[in-house]
Amino acid sequence: MSDSVRIAMVGAGAVADYHHVPGIRVDPRAELVAVCDPNQELLQQRQRDWGPVRAVTDYQEIAEADDIDAVIIATPNFTHKPITLACAAAGKHVMCEKPLGVSFEESAEMYRAARDAGIRHMTAFTYRFAPSMKYLRQLLVDGQLGTPRHFRSQRFLDLPETSWSWRQYKKLAGAGDLYDMTIHRIDFAQGLLGSIASVCGAVAQFASRTETVDGGSCDPSEVDDWSALIGRFENGAVGVWEGSTLMKGRHNDGYGFEWAEINGSEASAVYQLTDPNNILMGRHGESLQKVPVPAEFLVATGSPRDPSAGVPSDVFRHDLVWEFVSAIVEQRDAVPSFRDGARAQAVADAVLESDEQGRWVDVACELD
Repeated sequence: MSDSVRIAMVGAGAVADYHHVPGIRVDPRAELVAVCDPNQELLQQRQRDWGPVRAVTDYQEIAEADDIDAVIIATPNFTHKPITLACAAAGKHVMCEKPLGVSFEESAEMYRAARDAGIRHMTAFTYRFAPSMKYLRQLLVDGQLGTPRHFRSQRFLDLPETSWSWRQYKKLAGAGDLYDMTIHRIDFAQGLLGSIASVCGAVAQFASRTETVDGGSCDPSEVDDWSALIGRFENGAVGVWEGSTLMKGRHNDGYGFEWAEINGSEASAVYQLTDPNNILMGRHGESLQKVPVPAEFLVATGSPRDPSAGVPSDVFRHDLVWEFVSAIVEQRDAVPSFRDGARAQAVADAVLESDEQGRWVDVACELD
C-alpha cells in the first residue's frame, strides 16, 4: 500500500457526494483515486465536482486495479453483494452502504466473504458517529443511566409520494422504510444495548408511487412506507421503534424528525438528530434538561475535522471515512462492521416475518 489509502468511490450519487467524498477530503491519510458508475453523464459531472479522478463504468475494473486499496460502495441495494464479493476477492478493503444486501442471507454471505478474505469491512451506519450518540454510549458504559430498561426511537421524514425508482421494488431493494431508515435505528440500538433477541413488528404501505417525479408512470410500489417493532434485548431491556418517510410537516430543512431515548434505573437520556451536539438528560424527580456533549465526543479521535465548522447534523457523517481508514491503517476491525450490518438486517427480516405471520419472532442471526 502507498503512503495514503487509495480509495475508489463505487456509486456516484447523492450519498457519495454528501457523505463519503467530503470525508475522504478531510482525512489526510486518504486519497480519492477513482469513481465508478454506469451513468456516463454523472461520471463527467463528478469529475468536475471532485477533480480529475479516474472514471470507469465497470466495477470489475476497480476490483482488479493494483493502485486501489479500498472501496466505498454507495450503489443500489441489489448491487452491493456482487460488488463486495468481487472487491473482497481481490483484497480490497470495503465500506458498504446499508442495507448490506436485500436479505439477511445476502448480508451474511458478504460478511463471511470479507472475513475470510482478511480485509477490513465496514457498514456505513451513519448515526453511530453523531456526537450525542457516542456520548449516550459512554453514559451507559459509565453506569450514569443505571441499568438500561427501555429504548425508544422515532424517525419521521416528509418525502414526496412519487416513485422511489428501484427503491420501491422488493427484488432490488428488499424492503422500504424498514431497510432504508429503521435499520439505522436497529443498528445503533444494538450498538448501545446489545443484541435484540425477539421482535413483534409491522409494516404498512401508504402510497402506491405510480407517478415518477417528471410526471411519467411506473409500476406500483411493493415496499413499506412505515415500519414499527417492539423488541426484547438479550440483556432484559425492551425497545420500541417507529419510522416513516411520509409524515407531513416533519420536513425540518430535510433532516426530518428523529428522537432516540434510553430510560435507565437511574436516569434517562435523549439523542436528537437536529441537535446532535447536545443531549437531553434527567434523573428521578427532574425534567429532561439540555446537556452539552463533551468536546472529546464531537469529532472522531485524531481527526483534523473542525467540529465547529459546518451544519452539526451533517458534518459528523464525515467521520465514517475516518473510522474506515483508521481500521485499515491500524490493522484492526472497523466499527460498525459487516457483522453489525448483518445483525441489523437479521432483526429487520424478523420484523417482516412477524408482520407476515402476526406473531413474535426470535431473531435468527447465525454468522459463524
